[in-house]
Amino acid sequence: MDNKLDLEKRLNIRLDRTKRLYTVFNIPPETFGEYNLRTSDIARVSEPYIQEYLRQLSKKLDSIGLKELYDVYDVNKVDKYSFLIVIGFSLFNTTKIARNLWYRLLPGVITLSILFFIYFKLIR
Repeated sequence: MDNKLDLEKRLNIRLDRTKRLYTVFNIPPETFGEYNLRTSDIARVSEPYIQEYLRQLSKKLDSIGLKELYDVYDVNKVDKYSFLIVIGFSLFNTTKIARNLWYRLLPGVITLSILFFIYFKLIR
C-alpha cells in the first residue's frame, strides 16, 4: 500500500477498474512561450517532457520490482497542454480482456440467466 500512495503523491498515478495505471500529464504553458503553435508542434515540443516523466515512472516501477511487467499502452492528447498516459500489464492487454468480458461474457451470462428464469417459471 505504501508504493501505491508514493506513486499517487509523487507522480500523480492512479488505478482504474482494470488495474491499469494512468495519469493526466500537464505540460506547463510557459514552455511554449507566447507563440501561437499548431497542435502538431505542441505535440512535438511536449515529447521530451513526456519521455522524462516516463523515465521517472520507469525508475520507480523498476525499483519496486515491476521491471518487465508493465508497458505504456497509450499516450493521448486530452487538452491543449494535457496528455493521458495509460500503463498496464505487459504480458497481456488488460483493456482488451476487460472489453471482452464487458461486451461478450457479461451479455451472454445475462441472456442465459433470463432464459433459465423464463424456462423454470414456465415449467413450474
